[in-house]
Amino acid sequence: MSLSAIDYLLWGAATVLLLVTCGALLKRKLVEELPAFSVYVAFHVVRTVVLFAIYWLYLHHRTSYADYFYVYWTAETGSIVLGFAVIYEIYGKVFQNYRALRQLGGILFTGAAVVLLVAAVLTAAAAPGADDPGVVRAVFLLERSVRVMQCGLLGLLFVLAFCFGLRWRNRVFGIALGFGLFASIELAAVAVRSQVGVAASATYSQVASAAYSCGVLIWVCYLVAPEPALQYRGAVLHHDLEKWNQALQEMLQR
Repeated sequence: MSLSAIDYLLWGAATVLLLVTCGALLKRKLVEELPAFSVYVAFHVVRTVVLFAIYWLYLHHRTSYADYFYVYWTAETGSIVLGFAVIYEIYGKVFQNYRALRQLGGILFTGAAVVLLVAAVLTAAAAPGADDPGVVRAVFLLERSVRVMQCGLLGLLFVLAFCFGLRWRNRVFGIALGFGLFASIELAAVAVRSQVGVAASATYSQVASAAYSCGVLIWVCYLVAPEPALQYRGAVLHHDLEKWNQALQEMLQR
């Protein structure tokens, strides 16, 4: 296992952008407002430092590739779980004034999480996929599923913005947009990687790193810019959303 100059450049760019994102979250006191996203960003900063340290030890023959392999895929699993939490947090922010819609979202997300976990466990032993170990195939299945959900979330926010006049300058949309860009590109890369196998690992890693850096750059732009309040400009459609929320609340209370 060896990294090229492009790998080091992408690795360094992502780390710098993540640190800037952390700084923006702290400066604007958004950690309490966006706890899942803040944990996600901090986790990736620590993840990058730990993986680089293990890789350096590996280059100097002080550890084995197996150590790097297991730490990498454990961290990747953690990243997927936290990414799932960020999706739920964004959904809750969009519908923060609509308790019933938030409650329904919680039920749907919990069910989806259970289904994904069961599917990943089964895939670890039985899924087709080139020459990867079962644990890698399981993680790729989880990753593909979460990326699909992230892309779906971005599509949902586009629809909401069009129908209800939500302002696109809000940070919640910036976070969703960054995730959506990263998720859509990596979704295609993961699909190719899972079928081709380890032969495509280097290309997959570079594409995923570049896409992730672009997504984090979008977060930085939204976090450092002034943000207007989250408002619904379409009065009639907003009233319709209120009625939907009330009807759903009555149904959930039965």
